[in-house]
Amino acid sequence: ARRLQSSGVGASTDLRHGTLETEAANAMSIRVGDVMTSRVVTLTPEMTLSEMDTVLMKKGVSGAPVVSRNQLVGVASQADIIRSLWEGQHEAAQDASYYSSPFPIPITALQYIARDARQLGDRLVEAKVGDIMTRDPLVTHPDDSIDDVAKRMVADQIHRLPVVEPGTGKLVGIISTLDLVRTMTIHGLATSPVD
Repeated sequence: ARRLQSSGVGASTDLRHGTLETEAANAMSIRVGDVMTSRVVTLTPEMTLSEMDTVLMKKGVSGAPVVSRNQLVGVASQADIIRSLWEGQHEAAQDASYYSSPFPIPITALQYIARDARQLGDRLVEAKVGDIMTRDPLVTHPDDSIDDVAKRMVADQIHRLPVVEPGTGKLVGIISTLDLVRTMTIHGLATSPVD
């Protein structure tokens, strides 16, 4: 897993809600361990995409860390499922025998689509989380600043970061954009844009 590093993304000032220095000091003093979710929904690499999708829906989350033998091995999300299935469908859409043939094909267009849907369903049942997960995910530690985490999430366009113990790499929590927004609101760090 790669450790979160400060991204150097700049901040803006809204003078109606205090000085940048005060806001930065507040954000710098709040640590990931103070706001992370410690009851983490996890997946395994051996789960099928269908099983993964069911777990995520039941738990009301859109993604989760992937753990094997108590070690973080990746992260996977509903977007990864969609992306992997779309890539398969995109390849099927390039099937020249259907789209470029000047002659009628021996099945109707709806039969062709139904066949593709069955193949899509088969892939959903057969593919594994380990096939689609992001390996070597970016991680953070409980003592890291939420300011650095928020900047990195914006810079890398990610919605969640696994929280691991330094040294052991043991998964101890997860921090999401929702955790950050909640914390910013509670601590008065969220500001309204200037009109």
